[in-house]
Amino acid sequence: MAKLIRLADRSGGHDNLIATEPLELRRGDWPTGWALLCTRVESEHFEDHRRGALGLPGHAHIAFLPVHLKLDGGCHYTLLGLVRNRHDPARMQRVYRLAGLMECVTNAASPVLRTDLLRRVYQNILDEREQLQVVWKGKADQFLLPLYSDHYNRDVFFHRIRSAATLKELYLAVEEQSAEQWRLLCRHYVIYLPAAFPLR
Repeated sequence: MAKLIRLADRSGGHDNLIATEPLELRRGDWPTGWALLCTRVESEHFEDHRRGALGLPGHAHIAFLPVHLKLDGGCHYTLLGLVRNRHDPARMQRVYRLAGLMECVTNAASPVLRTDLLRRVYQNILDEREQLQVVWKGKADQFLLPLYSDHYNRDVFFHRIRSAATLKELYLAVEEQSAEQWRLLCRHYVIYLPAAFPLR
């Protein structure tokens, strides 16, 4: 039988990585507060500083946070759903599509949603929420995570929703736009979770 060889922790015992794929999640060095969304470039600068600061004997002070967007309100609950499903990329994408549907019925003006088809959309949302165990509470005014405008223009999402003439077109718009945002999120961003953020 082969023996396991334990390699030294190259991070000096300060590894904060929770997940690398499909979305990079890291544990922040702050105990409470909101999760932070930052670009990969900002995350790399922060991780360099963090390694240097925590690598000094007797030193545990992080001098700055990465440039970031705060994930509060509805985005907090979307992130909870993503983190709970982090071991299943397909379910994570379903959570993000569900966030797109929530954005659609809450913040987008669609002629389709002014008809009795609204009931079918709400039933779809309720079914998905139950299957994915995702719930938005309190003041939830934004559901899709914010992306910098050089990556994605939020107006495109709302334009596609407004332009949908049928329920099929509405679902297609939500599917395509949430999938595009999800792809950009996974490719260009890192999320830092405070120590108190639940992983289950």
